[in-house]
Amino acid sequence: MDNFQLEIFCAVTRLRSFSKAAKMLHMSQPAVSTHIKNLEEYYRGQLFERTPHGVCLTKAGETFYAYAQRIMDLQNEMETELEKVLLRENNQLVVGASTSIGNVALPCSIYFFKERYPELTVRLDIANSVEIIRKLYADEVDIGVLEGDVVIPELAAIPVTSDELVLILPADHPCRGESLSLEEFLQLPLILREEGSGSRRILANVLELQGHSLPELNVVTEMGSIDAIKNAVAAGLGSAVVPRLSVRKESEAHTLRVLTVSGLPMSLTYYVVYPVHKSLSTAAKRFLSFVTDADKNFLC
Repeated sequence: MDNFQLEIFCAVTRLRSFSKAAKMLHMSQPAVSTHIKNLEEYYRGQLFERTPHGVCLTKAGETFYAYAQRIMDLQNEMETELEKVLLRENNQLVVGASTSIGNVALPCSIYFFKERYPELTVRLDIANSVEIIRKLYADEVDIGVLEGDVVIPELAAIPVTSDELVLILPADHPCRGESLSLEEFLQLPLILREEGSGSRRILANVLELQGHSLPELNVVTEMGSIDAIKNAVAAGLGSAVVPRLSVRKESEAHTLRVLTVSGLPMSLTYYVVYPVHKSLSTAAKRFLSFVTDADKNFLC
């Protein structure tokens, strides 16, 4: 039995006619009859009953038809998925990036990467760190760019650049100097990143090292978007802790105040990550080489 025989069988079943199935499949009626006869001989049972009004399935034929449809559907699904994989292998790259870098520096980097490799199609998928890791495992993205320590045995993590978390306040905030004490920071109304964010995890870790925890913070709300957080802070709704990289423009334009917190070092590293068991596509290897080039800073 082969898939073509299944196709013939399903056509006869749907059309209830050998001649109509033969016409649809551009075959002769005897050829269709021969294929059905071969199936019946192979399974040693009658699959169709011939009637004056056409053909109909026997009980065995009904069972065969149910499984034949499933087999055909699975084959179609396999071919669709295989086409997707081969397309990505040949000329498509999906980069997953955490919010803090994906919304700020990475689009510019991808622009220059595309200038070097114009034949590639690059898609940027932005989510928090936990979601990007899930997408890596699910093979929904080829390679990821995340902030913070990535210590997961199944993932290779290559450091590409350093940054730090900073405190942002409204431009007209009355505080003086370029830093606040830890005690002052703990009292500020704070807009916090959502669960799963790398920035939130780093903040929690450095607070723990100083004997504090996230529940001690004066959190007024949580947001999953860096842009939403910056807009909320600029509107005077609170303060926030974000990567310095994400507020370069606001710092230069003086639309936000950017400070550090004394006694709370919040350095971070951005990593390129990918599953160690996975063979990287040519496009992914090129991107990895591009972002890890020691002679160039891949961030715009």
